[in-house]
Amino acid sequence: MPENTSTDERRLLIKGATVLTMDPGYGDLTTGDILITGDRITAVGPDLADQVPGDAEVIDARGMIAIPGLIDTHMHAWQTPLKGLHARGWTGDDYQREVFYLREHFGPDDIHDATFSGSVQMLDAGVTGVLDFCHNVMSPEAAEAGLSAHRRTGQRALFAYGMLGSFGAPPEDHAWRLEHVQRLHEEINLGGDGLLRVGMALGSIEYGSMDRVTKEILLARELGMRMSVHQNPPGQIRALHEAGLLGSDIVPAHANAADDSELAALAACGGGISFTPEGEFGGGRSMTILNRAHRAGARPSLGIDTHARVSIDLFAAMRLTFLLMRNVDATTEREAGRWPLEHSPGVPLVQPRDMLEFATVNAAAHLGLGDELGRLTPGRLADVVLVDTEPYGVALGDPAAHIVLQTTPRDVDTVIVGGRIRKRGKVLTDLDPTAAGAATRRVRERVFADAAAQGGPVPDLGPVR
Repeated sequence: MPENTSTDERRLLIKGATVLTMDPGYGDLTTGDILITGDRITAVGPDLADQVPGDAEVIDARGMIAIPGLIDTHMHAWQTPLKGLHARGWTGDDYQREVFYLREHFGPDDIHDATFSGSVQMLDAGVTGVLDFCHNVMSPEAAEAGLSAHRRTGQRALFAYGMLGSFGAPPEDHAWRLEHVQRLHEEINLGGDGLLRVGMALGSIEYGSMDRVTKEILLARELGMRMSVHQNPPGQIRALHEAGLLGSDIVPAHANAADDSELAALAACGGGISFTPEGEFGGGRSMTILNRAHRAGARPSLGIDTHARVSIDLFAAMRLTFLLMRNVDATTEREAGRWPLEHSPGVPLVQPRDMLEFATVNAAAHLGLGDELGRLTPGRLADVVLVDTEPYGVALGDPAAHIVLQTTPRDVDTVIVGGRIRKRGKVLTDLDPTAAGAATRRVRERVFADAAAQGGPVPDLGPVR
């Protein structure tokens, strides 16, 4: 296999893993090694021992599957402490009433603690990268607190700065956001190390206006910032397209109501959608969007959306997405009388490996890092996850199917971000899960006390906090 070079002399050898490179040119290695120099992969092959100096750290990965680090493209990390709050709700109105109304009770310390807790949990679960859609920026200090938390954890993060302020806020509220996000871009995107970047969480068209969203997009394009937008009502992708604003640098989240012409427009500009299967399926939204987007070439990626509803577990999201897409195809075949003896060409549409591609290759592209992440090949950033298949053994067939259909976060043995080991032997190396739990409790105490003091509804915490 080709070898690349790096200026950083730290070397790490992952030895003896089943390597899923997610690159057609390299394929899978039944027993392979990955050499990391500094923050990059420098070689991948069946036996790299002769290329490794004696001072290299070696990870014995026999019995493990190496995959690119998972990437969540739609996560509201600030909602991490609200875990379980939306368990009984299932509509958008429920979400607004049970979860979103608490937004303005969060101060900067709460944003920091919540983001820290969520980021730690993501790293523990093999999620090395995230688009953190922070639509709770009520002050410049709140945004800076979220960024500080991501720096503290060292997760690879695109912090999507929320442009949506308080409902009914005056125009000045929008002006300071535009000014502040530009300053953060200069400080972090131009002056940082690349592990943390700032993007834009565009204001929802239905809550703001097309004029406001246009200003946001034009500024982001001028600065070269990535964007994401909640796409819930029908026709909004078309509106962006007709205004000449649609591009691959905008990732619509959800998009269940998008029609085929909108998906074609997304595909034509090289874009795709971020799909959050558990929340959308539970909310009764149309699931045909996945199959239609995939067939149209509007590449899907995956997100957890909110910990207020489901666990931080991209393996579960991949598994449910696979089953949903298979169900849509199977239902079509059954209703057409083509089941079980025959089925139409191109059915089934997806295999488990496609789900892993959604959470790695497609997700990396949606973060604007398609040439840097998502595959385990020389020259790419070394974000790697090792999944332990023991003690019960690997599943038969495609090892990607083991990842998608058999794996849970408890099987994540090793997590590497930018060549640095963040978890090994199923234990985080430099982050304390109990500190994340304590941060969650602090947020609950402060936020719920503030809500009660202002006469708002306070969630029922149950018998155990």
